[in-house]
Amino acid sequence: MAMKVKNWAAGTIMAAGTLAACAVPNQGTATPAVVVAAPPSTIVVQPPVVAIPPQTVYAAPPTTHTIYPAPAPVPAVPLAQTVIAYYDALNRGDFPTAWNLGGQRLAKGGTLASYAKGFATTSWAAVTVTSVSGKTVYVDLSARQTDGSLRTFSGSYTVSGGAITGANMKRIS
Repeated sequence: MAMKVKNWAAGTIMAAGTLAACAVPNQGTATPAVVVAAPPSTIVVQPPVVAIPPQTVYAAPPTTHTIYPAPAPVPAVPLAQTVIAYYDALNRGDFPTAWNLGGQRLAKGGTLASYAKGFATTSWAAVTVTSVSGKTVYVDLSARQTDGSLRTFSGSYTVSGGAITGANMKRIS
């Protein structure tokens, strides 16, 4: 009696129809099943075992981005914005706007022309609002002069009705 053997995928089907090993085709490594004992006249054909060496796969780590939290909002933002707008106008040389934002009160009776002339030796000014309490805006100020020197101030502005109504600034250097 001649035995017919048919190979399929990772399993072997024998003449008697007994499955000797089973694997899911195209799904990775074959998983051995229970081998059924074949009668002595049955020949079992198994595919050769191929050892695949372990492979090291390198995955690039995700790109790291440092995210800095936004500075805490200054309470009473409209008051702080008035002071910031005042210095923005001064830096742009827009003295009429600075005058209307409080320069007129700070000039103590002077004219717009004399007020503008008072900034003739200032190249720029940088203001940092440090806090707001009630109608008082606390700031640190740096003013670069036309001769290259830097003057620093610290103090506060009182803001009311969208304009600076008073100042208490002290020169630090």
